[in-house]
Amino acid sequence: MKKMKKIIITILLIILAVILLAALTVLIARMINAGRNRISTENGIQESDYIEINGIKQFVSIRGEDKGNPVMIFIHGGPASPMGYVSAYYQRELEKELTIINYDQRGCGRTYYANGEIGNPTPDELLADLDGIVGYAKERFGKEKVIIVGHSWGTVLGSLYALEHPENVSAYIGVSQITNLYRNKLNVGYMALEAEKIKGTEDETRLKELLAKMSSVSDYRSLSLDDLNSLVSLSAKYIAVDGEMSGLCQMWTGITSPDMNFNDIRWFTRQMNMQEFFAQNERIMDYAFSGFDLDELPAEYSVPVYFLSGEGDYAVCQDDIREYYERIVSPDKALYTLENVGHSMFMDDPEQYCKVIKDILDRLG
Repeated sequence: MKKMKKIIITILLIILAVILLAALTVLIARMINAGRNRISTENGIQESDYIEINGIKQFVSIRGEDKGNPVMIFIHGGPASPMGYVSAYYQRELEKELTIINYDQRGCGRTYYANGEIGNPTPDELLADLDGIVGYAKERFGKEKVIIVGHSWGTVLGSLYALEHPENVSAYIGVSQITNLYRNKLNVGYMALEAEKIKGTEDETRLKELLAKMSSVSDYRSLSLDDLNSLVSLSAKYIAVDGEMSGLCQMWTGITSPDMNFNDIRWFTRQMNMQEFFAQNERIMDYAFSGFDLDELPAEYSVPVYFLSGEGDYAVCQDDIREYYERIVSPDKALYTLENVGHSMFMDDPEQYCKVIKDILDRLG
């Protein structure tokens, strides 16, 4: 009995030592990253705070080495998946030439927890909030216009805003541009079926079943989340590229970021419960799947338009993006395809992402 107790105690001590070592490793990594990410230029800015926008506290982080530089507003995707706490990881090189604003949209992240955990916003509310953020940026930094960058779901808001408020926008950049989310999911499934490795496998049979089932879905509310997740995960196996950052690496990047706090972790874990998460964002998801179709929007923009597509992006349809891009009439436009990256290209290859954004800045003069 005594021997068993000693073994148990030894095992517990080992577990405790591993936990302490892991915690110490994370703490040291956060300290190192804090030094790397620190902005110390005389006219620079590095701040995170809440500002009052349309009756709520909106969490905003602002970074840049010169407040006189052009202002870029980054609209995160998801829906409801803020990434501001890792923004220094992927935008650090751009902060020499831009003042960049990241914000947590209404109903998610730190904004969610600062407003009594009120969720289920509407697309119109999110667009009004974006307009408020733009107004705040223009006034604070003395700008007539700002650069709008949207990622994934953020491209829905970004493209609508660029069309509706060109007077506030110097350029629109769509990163992993959404055309029609429901159609995108089906198309990537068909793309996966074309891969040689899937031929004659159980995955091929399963994917065909899922596509047949999802093709008959009339609206978002009748969509099975299990089927959707299965379709995405199966497609990813045959479309994803080697350069895509793994979920484990993304997690490590998050927890070792000095900008990640407890509420970011709370929100990240909340997203793991897909049923609850989708229900909480039902109105956005309904619009994303059933209401938004880029092909039905005007293709005439009063501002320059630039699209960035990842070579291995299995969340959007490249053909749809190219077809819409060809129809665009604007002062300037360009379609960039980034190599060996997926849907979140800025996480997969920050250097390549920053290089493309810098090229766009050169085009804008």
